[in-house]
Amino acid sequence: MNILGAGPALRRTTCHPYLGRNPVSSPDEERAALEILNRGRDNRRGPSVEVDYYFEVQNDARPLDGIRNAAKMLLEHGTLKPWHSEGDPRLKKPAHYDDNMSWATRIALLGYHGGEGVEAGIVTIAYPLAFFDKSANGFPLAQLLMAMASEPFSAFLFYQGARIADVRFPDALIARFPGRRWPHRRVREYLGIAADEPIIGTIVKPKTGLTPELFSKSVVEAARAGARFTKADENMHLRLEEVPVFVARTVQDLRAAGFDLGPAGAPAKGPRFLFAPHITAEPSEMLAYAKAAVDAGANALMFSPYYGGGFQKLAEIAAAFDVPVYSHTAGMNVLSGALNWGIDPSVFYRLAAYHGAAFMQLTAVNGYLKPDDTEKAGILEKMRREGLEGPNGMTLVIAGGLGPRNIGANMRALGMEGRMFLAGTSVYSHPDGATSGVKAIILAYRAFQEKGIVEPEQLVEYAKTLGDHGLPLARALQQEGGC
Repeated sequence: MNILGAGPALRRTTCHPYLGRNPVSSPDEERAALEILNRGRDNRRGPSVEVDYYFEVQNDARPLDGIRNAAKMLLEHGTLKPWHSEGDPRLKKPAHYDDNMSWATRIALLGYHGGEGVEAGIVTIAYPLAFFDKSANGFPLAQLLMAMASEPFSAFLFYQGARIADVRFPDALIARFPGRRWPHRRVREYLGIAADEPIIGTIVKPKTGLTPELFSKSVVEAARAGARFTKADENMHLRLEEVPVFVARTVQDLRAAGFDLGPAGAPAKGPRFLFAPHITAEPSEMLAYAKAAVDAGANALMFSPYYGGGFQKLAEIAAAFDVPVYSHTAGMNVLSGALNWGIDPSVFYRLAAYHGAAFMQLTAVNGYLKPDDTEKAGILEKMRREGLEGPNGMTLVIAGGLGPRNIGANMRALGMEGRMFLAGTSVYSHPDGATSGVKAIILAYRAFQEKGIVEPEQLVEYAKTLGDHGLPLARALQQEGGC
C-alpha cells in the first residue's frame, strides 16, 4: 500500500454523516442536556424558525458534552444570553429583551470517538421572528441568514464540521415569500404538453465561443428534433450589447422554423418552445441583462443567484418579467458540497422555489455532480412537505450526465411529474449531430414508458425493433461512454 505525504490523514467518504443516522444518546441524556441549555430561556414561545444543525466537534470530556457546548455557543452568541448573565445588574432588563432569545428544541449524539476526542451530533435551535424580522421589504432573507448561518454556527475553533441540515419556516413567514408565477403546471400549459409526457430540454454545446449563427443553429436543431426547452450554458458570458444580438438571431430562426415564443395567455401560433439565455452578471447589471434578453424575444431566463445578486435578485427578476426563470446551481456547491460543512442543498432548493424560480437542476442519479444520490430523497421529501414539488411547485430539471443510457433509470428513480429532463453533451456530441442526439433521448424515454426498459443492453434491442427509426438511439449507445 502506498501512503505519501499527508496520506495517513486521508479517508474516503463512504456514507453520509447525518442522513439516516440514529442517535446513540438516550432520551434521558437528551432531556437533561436541553434542560441545562434552556435555563433562563423561558421566554414567550411564539412563531419561530427552527434550524437543525449537524456538528462535528472536539470533545475530551463526556459524550454529548461537545455537542451541548456547540448548542450553548449558538444560543448565546447567535442571539442572547439571559439578562443576568450579560446585562448590567444595575439596570432593569428591557421589557422586550427576552423576545429576541433563541432556545433549543433538540439535541442528539450521533457518534463519539474518545481516543480522537471528537464527536458528532444534531442540535435544533428555534429563532423567534422578533429577533430578525426587521425588514419592511418582503421576506427578511439577509437578516434570517445572519441569524441562523453566521459566525456562531461556523467560526468557533473547536468545530470540525458545521452544517445546516434543515430549516422549518412558520406559516406567518412563508406567507411573505414572493412565491412562484411559473409553477410546473403553468409551464406545461404554456408548452401544451400533457401531464404524462416528459419535457425534454437541451443545453447549447460548446458552452461558449460560438457565433450568433452557430448558437442559433444549435437551438433550432434541438427544437426541430423534439426538444421543448433550451438554455445557454452557464459559462457563456456576453457583453450587455451582445445579448440582444444572440437572442434576436435565435428567436428569429426559431420563429422561421415555425415555433412560437409568444407571451403566456396569447393564442399559440405553432409549437411552443422555451428559450433561456444566460444572463448572470454583476448584481447591479442583472435587470438590464434580463430586459435586453426579454426585449429581444427571449421567453425564459437563466442565471445563478449565488453569483448574480442572491435569491432577492431572483425574486426581483421573476416579478419584473412574466417569463420562467431558471435558477442555476453554479455556486451552490461551494456552500453545500461538503457533507459536513455549509448548508444542506435541500435548503437552497426551497429558497429558490420560494423566491420565484420556475426551474432548478436536480442532478441525475448515478451521475457525476453533487448533490449526491444519498441527498436526493431528502431534497424531494422536504420540497413535498412544503408544497414546492409537483404540478404547483418548481420544475426540477434532471441533468448532469443525462443521456439515452440513463434517462429511463432517472425517470424510475426520480419520477416524471414536475420534471424536465435536460441533456447537453449527449445531444451535441451525437455522431450524427444534435437532431439525432435529441431523437435518441426521446426514443430512450419511450422505451421506458412503453416497456419499462432502463438497461443499455435492452435499449439496444429496443432500437433494433424500430429499424431505421431506431438508428439515432442505436448510434448513441454505440458511442463510447454513451452519455
